[in-house]
Amino acid sequence: MLWCPEELGGLELLKATYITHAFAPHSHEGFAIGVIERGVEAFRHRGQMQYAPAGRVVLVNPGEVHTGHGPEEGGWTYRMLYPEPRLLEEAAIELTGDSWGVPFFPVPVVDDPEAAALIRALHASLEQPTSALERQSRLLSALVLLVARHAAPHPGMRPMGTEHEAVRRARDFLEAHPGENITLEQLSRHAGLSVFHLVRVFRRKLGLPPHAYQIELRVRRARELLRQGLPPGHVAATLGFSDQSHLTREFKRRVGLTPSRYAASTRSFKTGRLSAP
Repeated sequence: MLWCPEELGGLELLKATYITHAFAPHSHEGFAIGVIERGVEAFRHRGQMQYAPAGRVVLVNPGEVHTGHGPEEGGWTYRMLYPEPRLLEEAAIELTGDSWGVPFFPVPVVDDPEAAALIRALHASLEQPTSALERQSRLLSALVLLVARHAAPHPGMRPMGTEHEAVRRARDFLEAHPGENITLEQLSRHAGLSVFHLVRVFRRKLGLPPHAYQIELRVRRARELLRQGLPPGHVAATLGFSDQSHLTREFKRRVGLTPSRYAASTRSFKTGRLSAP
């Protein structure tokens, strides 16, 4: 079940059970925060395999590449929310009276029963016709507690060297042209590196090779277009997928839902009905 309460600024929430599904390496523009309700979720994150059993809280920062699968028979059930970075930044300001910038969660799996209970209560309230005031209050309470206990100021960035600047140029070019059939030679010329050097440093910096990052960008854009009501076939053609089945395959590997089910979920929310995946 996926839904996006309007009074929470379009915040996406997901309640799902996955038995055999495995998420491809992907990242989120915002945070991915949730609680495991049953089973165990395993995911590769910052080069290490993480295991989140029932009761644990999962905290993934924006832009961090990760996977996801069930290492045990029966899969896993979880409740997730995907807040924009500004919401966590506001929570940090509420705590300290000063801006950290966007907070950073250094540990991706934490044992915090109170935080897990707050996330469950937030989700439960959002499944019922509760007031906007209650929903917003529960969300802010959960985020403030998570920041207070588990976040830190974002680690200082080292001065950007030549390689990092080249990766930024390549990334910006891909983000500006998500539907174009860009070649590696084009990208390397734009970045100012050889094709071999670019592929190596791009993956080291962003966690994905250029072609996988391009698909990630296309899936993110597909979510926006589907929420606007565009049909999956049109979205696929607009964003450079070979056909609708290609969009469906890549979308489900990263989002956990097909494009049609994702679109139906957002439509059902607008009409007051929740849709299960």
